[in-house]
Amino acid sequence: MPPTNDVLATATAAFAVATWIVPPAIYFLRARAKFSLVAVGRVIALFVQTACLSVVTLVLAISTLVFSRAPGWGWFGLAAIGVYWFVIVIFLLIGDHTARRRQREMGRNLDQP
Repeated sequence: MPPTNDVLATATAAFAVATWIVPPAIYFLRARAKFSLVAVGRVIALFVQTACLSVVTLVLAISTLVFSRAPGWGWFGLAAIGVYWFVIVIFLLIGDHTARRRQREMGRNLDQP
């Protein structure tokens, strides 16, 4: 394998792992939000950081798939990004379901004397 392929494969794996680690770590390190707008900003920053790292990983993964003779790390990068966004969607759906259930329970409790 030429050195360029090694660099592409290593960079793809590094950015795929960084996508899983960096945004959540930064989010939890800045967990002391005193105002609601700060919390909203943290969530927006989480999505922006994740999107940026995902795009870099996708570019590197596609480059690895195109230019490398051993495309395994390219597939790893694509799978890591796909699973990460799938997990985010699942968490958002669970959060929405929980919020709706709480709203229904609050409405029932307000109707009863």
